[in-house]
Amino acid sequence: MMPNVTQGGRMAGLVMYLAGPGRANEHTDQRLIAGHDIVTFAVEPGKALTRDDALDIANVLDAPRKAHGTAVQKPVKEFDPETSQYVTTGKKDAHVWHCSLALKADEGKLSDEKWAEIAHDFVDGMGFIDPDGAKTSRWAAIHHGESKNGNDHIHIAVQMVREDGTKADVHFDKRRSQQVAREIEKKHGLVVLESRDKARGISGHKPAEKVSVRHHEGAMPAPEELRRRMRSALASSTNQHEYVQRLMDSGVRVAPRFAKGSTDHVVGYRVGLVPEPGSSKQTIYYAPSKIDRTLGWPHIGTRFNGEGKEGADRLLRGIHSGSIAQPDRATQVHGFDPRRTGQVMSGTTSPDTLSNIYARISMSMEKGKPGVFHQLSENYARAAQGGGNVAHAIRLGGRFASKNSARSWLAVLQQANRLARAMTDDKLASSRPQLTAATLPVLVQADQILRAELARVQKTEERSAKPAAETMSVDRFQAHGPDQGYGR
Repeated sequence: MMPNVTQGGRMAGLVMYLAGPGRANEHTDQRLIAGHDIVTFAVEPGKALTRDDALDIANVLDAPRKAHGTAVQKPVKEFDPETSQYVTTGKKDAHVWHCSLALKADEGKLSDEKWAEIAHDFVDGMGFIDPDGAKTSRWAAIHHGESKNGNDHIHIAVQMVREDGTKADVHFDKRRSQQVAREIEKKHGLVVLESRDKARGISGHKPAEKVSVRHHEGAMPAPEELRRRMRSALASSTNQHEYVQRLMDSGVRVAPRFAKGSTDHVVGYRVGLVPEPGSSKQTIYYAPSKIDRTLGWPHIGTRFNGEGKEGADRLLRGIHSGSIAQPDRATQVHGFDPRRTGQVMSGTTSPDTLSNIYARISMSMEKGKPGVFHQLSENYARAAQGGGNVAHAIRLGGRFASKNSARSWLAVLQQANRLARAMTDDKLASSRPQLTAATLPVLVQADQILRAELARVQKTEERSAKPAAETMSVDRFQAHGPDQGYGR
């Protein structure tokens, strides 16, 4: 079960949206599932919600706040490139606490009675219910059909001002929501989300990021695209300095984070995509460790054993001072670091390296649209360490040494697919069954693409054997030099 927590300042607006038709008439059979006693007294659970019902629910939820005049606000923060920190620029109302609870699409549907039990358990587990009543927050759970992707889900709206006028405690609510969801999964026999049970550190997508993506067909949410470019840069870098430069070359803006009180001691970095051409929007920066905990600055240093750190620090300080310009477009995607491909070819690799390799292949073959290789990169970023068959890898290594860049790329891809399948079958099947089930069909597609490309290259080589046929088209497999034309 996947919880998604947000806060806002318009209770009527939220409830009217949940009970309404949605942004594209996607809401169906809108109904109240459960709620505070006063809410379920005002509106009968299970009946089709009208506009008046929605207003009644909102008014009941808002009553304690209006009666006590208690204000609940949260700071508005923006990233300041000058200080490389988020600074408070104001405050906004935040008395509305909202959380959606969604099942995976393949889990099917739950009855209203089961959803009501889950809603009660969740609100209680989050600390919104006081047995004595005085410090209880009013709440309502609404169901309005499946999501666009077929996920059965409910929405829970909670009033942050409690019955006695005090404010509900929502510190660390996102972390707590994951803990409560895990308890509910086990209590009610739901599928336990692997990413939570294994404490993996890859972020999900916020609703605003998904909305932004819908305006750019084929694009990915910014954190996911940044993760792809960061892992691609890792696959082509030999040290920290190269890593930062490769990021910038791929259209990623990088900002340093300095130690407190310092403007030259680099302790971290933030990344953001170059805005769309002609856009007036500013770059939105993300902390890499929030996108993927293995991509934070300390982990980057560990990956390269500190090599190139001084150069990376100089580069980041230059960006901060303005002496080095941020990129305004993607200019180049670099070839593989021989050590990374060497690991793949020798079979002494890990899911982390496979993730980087697939990300780099995705950058060339899938441009701005997520595809098979991007999905494999995402899946192996979530997996544990594994190994492979060395003898077969050595035979493929001879092909990688070939001068034919298309052949060398396909050799890397073939070995990556083989190792990925062995790793998934041997290591992940027992420890990560959900991830295994999601990965194996994608590997089948990757093998199909590989066979098609091998056949294409074979035909090209046969044609090029003739004197007038030196027109081999292998641009998207070029291991070195500019790789133009992919997305933002």
